[in-house]
Amino acid sequence: MTEKPHQMGLNAEPHRHQLRQPASRPESLIWANQVVSAAPKRDKMNQCIPIVAALLLTDCLVPQLSNTYVTAQEQANGQTAAGTSVEPISTRPSETDQAPPSKSQLPRPGSPEDSATPQPRDTATQAEIDAAVNAYVSPATITRRALSPPPGGTAISKDHLWIDSKNKQVILDGYVAMTDGPLEMFACPEGTKEHESIIGTLARSKEVHAALLAVGAMRGTPVEFLPKFVPATGQRIRLWVCYRDKDGNFQAIDGRRWVKKASTGKQMEPDWVFSGSGFWKDPESGKEFYRADSGDMICVSNFNSAMMDIPVASSAEAGDLLYLPFTERIPPQGTPLRLVLIPIPLPTDKPIKPGSQPDTKTPPTKSIMPLKNKAVSKSIGKTTPDSNTKNGK
Repeated sequence: MTEKPHQMGLNAEPHRHQLRQPASRPESLIWANQVVSAAPKRDKMNQCIPIVAALLLTDCLVPQLSNTYVTAQEQANGQTAAGTSVEPISTRPSETDQAPPSKSQLPRPGSPEDSATPQPRDTATQAEIDAAVNAYVSPATITRRALSPPPGGTAISKDHLWIDSKNKQVILDGYVAMTDGPLEMFACPEGTKEHESIIGTLARSKEVHAALLAVGAMRGTPVEFLPKFVPATGQRIRLWVCYRDKDGNFQAIDGRRWVKKASTGKQMEPDWVFSGSGFWKDPESGKEFYRADSGDMICVSNFNSAMMDIPVASSAEAGDLLYLPFTERIPPQGTPLRLVLIPIPLPTDKPIKPGSQPDTKTPPTKSIMPLKNKAVSKSIGKTTPDSNTKNGK
């Protein structure tokens, strides 16, 4: 039994015997074909509608725009292109339309108004910059020019570092770097951490380390924080600061007098210990670096890279620092000075021969700090006249 054409899909192909027997097509199929064939025509008409609308709008608006267009000259004359009169647009009188100033208003010849007012410069010339650079002398340079080597000292570095084997002393030169502010170091090498250190030294930390070993000091171990806090160890070191005040008088004081406890305002009590810092090896180059050379020479806050540290817990956090500079006792910033480090003898049960132990209680005399030029003795403490700090005694 053959299927009727209307029971087949629109896209189905008829069988051969159906082609031999023509039959009338159903009306629904004829209507569908008409709809399909009319769709492209309707789409084309829809595309033309916007174009026709645009043409109609243009045809209506262009005459109106041409009638209302007024040139600038016609507007000034009060006439339009069509010949009708309109009121000219009122404008504010320009400066050229105003009346010229009278003779009394004109500036007099030679008056300040005739000459152009010079404008201040907001940048310095290269000559001014060069003059300022040439005029500046760093505190380190002043120290090198002012101080002579100590008598009896053996230089072990070109950066003003000596040892006195007889008296078991390490002597190094420096300058006052900071008198008031957050304090983490007592002394640091030049160009490292002077912003948080009272003294800047000319010698490097590793050189001072070698000098302490040369006079018999025993190094210990740096501070440990984990798994628990272990303070720094090592032989105690007495530190004297020698300088000349504003009147040229020699002064030698215990370095602890320049440091005070933040909570009580009293001077620091514990001595520094020779903890010894350590070395760091660059994994790429294989070169070793002495860790304290980055600035941690003589510390008042605990660092495991310190060459000399204090054997008590002292935070390095900015908001919880244990010590501050004793500003009233420190001479002006930039003052040249000389540090004397003396290892404090270790306790022993053996009898001590007179003169066999270094004297750590008597301060050095002025002979340890000779000047290259006696004329600078009275000006050496006036390197920074703007400083408002008082001299220590």
